[in-house]
Amino acid sequence: RVLFRSYITVDFDDRTCVSRDGLRVGFSVTFQYRMTEENMVLAIVNYRNFQKWALIVEAAGLSAIHHSCAEFIISEFQSKRGEIQSTMEDNLRLKFEGDEATGVTGVYALAVSLQLRNLVLPAPYTQAIQDKQSAEEEIALAQNERKQSLTIANTELLRAQEEARKILDTARNEANVTLTEANFKAQETSFAFAKEAETIVDVKNSLQLTTNGVLAYLANSLLSEVGNLKVTTAEPARLSKI
Repeated sequence: RVLFRSYITVDFDDRTCVSRDGLRVGFSVTFQYRMTEENMVLAIVNYRNFQKWALIVEAAGLSAIHHSCAEFIISEFQSKRGEIQSTMEDNLRLKFEGDEATGVTGVYALAVSLQLRNLVLPAPYTQAIQDKQSAEEEIALAQNERKQSLTIANTELLRAQEEARKILDTARNEANVTLTEANFKAQETSFAFAKEAETIVDVKNSLQLTTNGVLAYLANSLLSEVGNLKVTTAEPARLSKI
């Protein structure tokens, strides 16, 4: 009766199985099982003694693990470890205890639990994963650098546009000032000429001068405003100061 209450532990260390897509996966598994009193006679009848029965149970357990590996593709060994362990335990129970509905006989053992202690993915696959991660990191880095470059370029463009706008505004302001000054100067000159013309007309009318007299008057006015005037003429020109 002590045998029926005791658990038997089996360790499979550094074994390999094949995934559904044909790649070898390393694993380490521990499971526990025990003999039941009602199955003891059947186990002895079929396997003669305890030692042979124990070997058959271990073989059935290993078969259950291999069968479980074949249900998953290689990438799932990395992302679904808990599900794989649960599948291994279910298949272990089916191999040990059988199933009347499906016609599986079993080996007259009671499965207690199973622990998937380690999984080792094939080196080429692991390297491929690392290469993919490195490539993704490099792509992300390149994208970030591109965004930074675009940000810098856009900032420089905005700065240049703002500088150009300031220069253009300054040029427009200076042009407006120059045009305004020129307009005022032109108005001043026109006003001065108009006043001077009015003065000449007044002088002509008040002094009753002819056109030649007006010209002589203007010449005298010009000569009176010049402190030292030198005139060089050639014969037969005649000069007079009226």
